[in-house]
Amino acid sequence: MMLTLTADDQTWLDAYRQVLREQFPGVVQDMIIFGSKARGTAGPDSDLDIVVIIREGDWRLKNTVTHPGYDLSIGTDVVPSLIVYTLAEWQRLRERQSVFREVVERDGVSVYETVSNPN
Repeated sequence: MMLTLTADDQTWLDAYRQVLREQFPGVVQDMIIFGSKARGTAGPDSDLDIVVIIREGDWRLKNTVTHPGYDLSIGTDVVPSLIVYTLAEWQRLRERQSVFREVVERDGVSVYETVSNPN
C-alpha cells in the first residue's frame, strides 16, 4: 500500500498510539488505517480512517478508547474517523464476508505493533 500521511497525521498517530499503550495496556490488538490515506489517494480534506481492534470489551470501553484520539486532534488539521471492534466482532465480520472488512483488509495498513512484555 501507498500510505500517505501528513506531518500532522503522523504526529497525531504517534501520540494516539502512545496514549493507548499507556492508558490501555494490553487492550489494543491492532490499528489499521484504511481509505484514501491508505490507498495514497488522499486530498487536502481527507479524514484519517482507522479501525481499532481491541481484544475484548463492551461499548463503554470502545467509547473510552476513542476519546483520546479525538481529543488529540483538537487544534490540528487531523480529522480522525475511529471505528472500534472487539477481536470477536472483527472475526465475525470475516465469517459474514463483510464487504467493509474485505476493503479494510485489501487497502488497510496496520500501524500498531502489539508490544509484548519483554520479561
